Amino acid sequence: MLINVPIESLEERYSAQWNYWFPKEFTKHNIDFITVKGKRLHYGISVGSFLDVVDTNYYKATQLAELCSMIYRNEIKDGDVIFFHDLWFPGIEMLQYVRQGLGIDFKIVGILHAGTWDENDFLSRKGMTSWAEFIENGWFRFIDKIFVATEYHKNLLLSKRIVNANQIVVTGLPIYPDDFVKPVKKENIVVFPHRLDPEKQPHLFDKFRSEFEVYYPDWQFIRTKDVCKSKSGYYDLLNRAKISVSFAKQETFGIAMLESLFCGCVPVVPNRLSYSELFANTMFLRDDDYDVISYVNRLLSDSDLLCLALEQVVKHANNLKQRCERAISNMIEVIKLCR
Repeated sequence: MLINVPIESLEERYSAQWNYWFPKEFTKHNIDFITVKGKRLHYGISVGSFLDVVDTNYYKATQLAELCSMIYRNEIKDGDVIFFHDLWFPGIEMLQYVRQGLGIDFKIVGILHAGTWDENDFLSRKGMTSWAEFIENGWFRFIDKIFVATEYHKNLLLSKRIVNANQIVVTGLPIYPDDFVKPVKKENIVVFPHRLDPEKQPHLFDKFRSEFEVYYPDWQFIRTKDVCKSKSGYYDLLNRAKISVSFAKQETFGIAMLESLFCGCVPVVPNRLSYSELFANTMFLRDDDYDVISYVNRLLSDSDLLCLALEQVVKHANNLKQRCERAISNMIEVIKLCR
């Protein structure tokens, strides 16, 4: 039995899609599974926030309570696998306590998105490293398999925390472009597709937007969070845009820029973090934040260069599409070996 432990469904993030994609793939692969959902205090998140810190902890706490109830009822047994969509899960050590105390040989696996090993992550910015580092190292002593999206994230984790390299499996993360890519007419739009948190540096987009709006009056410069009230509206904008820009200082995969790529935008990104891996050997990868701005300027002023970049978008999107669509299958292969 696979016990599927999802993130709370937030339509403006990827979790609502995951809560459709993962069960679909489990069924496709003939996996016997049950999903353990939590309870919510409220729905939605404020603009600029990754999640609601109170609601997400309440949600996780109620999931843990249900998992303990299932163990008590003998519904989780030897050989079962508990799969977390997000392994940064306060209280997950309860399961090791119970597993070790009762001698039940179930497995604990899941996806790591980020943690205090990344100095630009929300947790680090809030000063949680001073205590969370020890908790993270404790978790890594008993978690059976850790799925990460990129080699970049694996190497970052290995360099900052006490974890066995054999525990970590690079799988990618799921994105299914066919669910949201639409053949619509492209418009002169440059987008900033990120949430408006400090690690995404929206102020740099604002800075060049104020200048470029004067020099390029035929172009629109849009922060998606300012105008998109739904995920479908977000995808509609990406499908119509020609250029997507990132200045991220924290990125272990880069879902927004991959979605932009799949929607036919030229993804202009700095040469750092996971971007160096995902956009290697492309014209989209720029030296630094200033080169990102300079290259956008060149794209706007040189229609031939823009056409060439748009052609490369199609080629590179095809290269990455299979990687994203295989992510859940990659995890399933490892989960089967854990049993």
